[in-house]
Amino acid sequence: MLTVTESDIKKLAPKARPEYVTTLIGGLFQLRQAGILDNSYRLCHFMAQCAHETGGFTIVRESLYYKKAAQLRKTWPARFRDKTDADLASLLKNEKKLAESVYFGRMGNVQPGDGYDYRGGGFLQTTGRGAVASYCKRLGLDPSPSLLDDPATTLQFAVLEWSDSKCNEHADENDITKVSKAINTGSATGNVKPVGMQDRQEWFARAWAIWGEKGKPDVPASEPMTVKEVTAKVGAPAAAVGAVAPAAIQAPPDLSSLTAWKGVAEQGKDLATWALTNWPWSVGAGGLYLILAHGLPYWQRGRA
Repeated sequence: MLTVTESDIKKLAPKARPEYVTTLIGGLFQLRQAGILDNSYRLCHFMAQCAHETGGFTIVRESLYYKKAAQLRKTWPARFRDKTDADLASLLKNEKKLAESVYFGRMGNVQPGDGYDYRGGGFLQTTGRGAVASYCKRLGLDPSPSLLDDPATTLQFAVLEWSDSKCNEHADENDITKVSKAINTGSATGNVKPVGMQDRQEWFARAWAIWGEKGKPDVPASEPMTVKEVTAKVGAPAAAVGAVAPAAIQAPPDLSSLTAWKGVAEQGKDLATWALTNWPWSVGAGGLYLILAHGLPYWQRGRA
């Protein structure tokens, strides 16, 4: 069974608030009881999600202070993607009004002010009057939004959410998309894409460097990405993706060695350079080869 030390946490997140560090060390028995310390995948995914949600264990309560409409659309794409800057102007630099806009009327928020009072707090940024009331009932606590300011309580909330969402099972599969969906969207199998996937991936990599097991894949599996999404990240037109490698190639070679990229690099230096630099971020080299060589609509990282 794994353990976590103060130096481990500081290595993962050097700017972590002391109260987060102290709470984690003192609450390891809770992680142990929930099975989170049973293996490296579980612990690394748990720590990565907490680190992402708290900005490296520096954020206690969610900030809803936004200066630009584009930031609102990025954080709540389904809610704001079709809104103009003028539509969103009144929500900028106004945390309480934004909170009511995005949280009131759902997540158990039924009273005026609930959206702001029950905005995200703690290790997994527990959000909503409903979630707080549910967890408090199970823990024998009197529900109050002030509990979201208390790291010790929010660690209990986080462990309950993790268990309720079957995140141990998703972590055992090393499936960061399912884990992230469960935490960020409330459903591991839903169609809503979790926000901040790259950051979650990066925190996982940092956690794996501390608690990971040698010989096991260190890049978490993720759901397929469309060619449009990949080319947007690369900064190249979709048509260029299918033209990188010869059409005569019917199947990707063994790309366990990055030297196998030589032919691709000669035909599409910009795309291949990006792939060589970033492939550990989310996919195996073979998956990126499929995109670059054939322009397939989806890739899937191999788990070998």
